Amino acid sequence: MFARTLAVIFLFAPTVFNELLNDPELLAGFYQGDIKAYPFRSRNGIVNQIYHWPNRTVQYMIETNEFDDSHHQEILRAISIIEANSCVIFQPATETDFPRLVITSKGIGCNSAFLGYRNKTQLVNLQIFPLGVGCFRIGSIIHELLHVLGFEHQHVAHNRDQYVSIQWENINPVYNINFFNNDNSTAWHDFHEGYDFESVMHYVPKAFSKNGQPTIVPLQDGPANIGQRLYMSEKDIRKLNKMYRCPGYV
Repeated sequence: MFARTLAVIFLFAPTVFNELLNDPELLAGFYQGDIKAYPFRSRNGIVNQIYHWPNRTVQYMIETNEFDDSHHQEILRAISIIEANSCVIFQPATETDFPRLVITSKGIGCNSAFLGYRNKTQLVNLQIFPLGVGCFRIGSIIHELLHVLGFEHQHVAHNRDQYVSIQWENINPVYNINFFNNDNSTAWHDFHEGYDFESVMHYVPKAFSKNGQPTIVPLQDGPANIGQRLYMSEKDIRKLNKMYRCPGYV
């Protein structure tokens, strides 16, 4: 399956292929590299509860014949990490459950259709890579599932300019939109946790660079692993629990 996927990718422009090899969360044609639908701007976490999954429960299905056992188990491991650190539950969907989350590998890269609950089928694509690589870094799976639960990328937080400097001169102008954070038309919230360099939702420092130079530069000392895809940070965990009003966080 992996070989077939690579064959399909070669049909696309070389720049798209190169981006995929660098980071499959940062693809051309997707808003901020991994969101299919242009979202309303939540500035990190969606506050409005109509976009939270009802009863803190995500009905989901992993498409059959899309993943071998090891990749299937890695998806379940990512789900278990979120469940172990919050009150959110992922419940296998029956044929009659709707809406639901469908996890597939039919497309290119790792991406989500929407942010949060939309009262319609949500779709997450996880292209097959070796475990620990690309879309099958455990943090990349968690990253997409947190989009499903209602989180946008950390680097577009409303107060980000106090913490990072966006190096516009290093960004391909086609991708400038992926760094905009000037829409004040809807509520935004960091759930009083502040900016999080360590968040699994943070971009890597050279995201969408046109010249190999950084596009995001911290204005203060931060962890060396900005853009890490290994774990949920402590603030990620607290934000998720506050968003879903988990016991002890209300």
